[in-house]
Amino acid sequence: MNKKSVSASILVMFLALVFAVVGACFAIFVYKDKMIKFQEIKVVAASSIEVFDDEKLENKISKLKLSDMKLGLKPATGDLDEETKIPSTITDKNGSEGYYEKIYVKSSVAFKVLVTNIKIENDKDKEKAEKEREHIFVAIKGTKNSTKPLQEDVVEIATFEGSEDAREIVFLFWLDALSGDELVGSKISFDIEFKPI
Repeated sequence: MNKKSVSASILVMFLALVFAVVGACFAIFVYKDKMIKFQEIKVVAASSIEVFDDEKLENKISKLKLSDMKLGLKPATGDLDEETKIPSTITDKNGSEGYYEKIYVKSSVAFKVLVTNIKIENDKDKEKAEKEREHIFVAIKGTKNSTKPLQEDVVEIATFEGSEDAREIVFLFWLDALSGDELVGSKISFDIEFKPI
């Protein structure tokens, strides 16, 4: 009886190990090609505007690091806030359904924030994937009327007054619930541009 229970335990452990290896292989080799990811988001700033990723303003940046999303972007499932138009599941916390990034901008002159140079790499139908840009959204947390789809070639997100103090800006990026399969496997890149007014 004791031998049977030991062999049953060994069998269960062996099967668990096999399923874990198969699952890991699936995630690495199969699902990897179906993920929707933000490949690179460059930061383009005029000489009068400085962009940092730390509160002490020691580390200037030329691209956003973005939050870690191992499973890629999925259409947002949260309820849409009537005022901000941001789904409830899109936050600047771990577990959010979208990407987020906190930066610090120092500018003594008024400036506007634009999204430019939007590109979608897709091995299937690039034309259909391009049409899905209307379902890719960006917003700045706490900034009124900043929620915008990346539908146009140049998207103005917000404007800010100049200030001697650095301004904290939190970007949120997500797919809306109407996003279709055309974006599956896409790599999305664009520039965030800080331009004096």
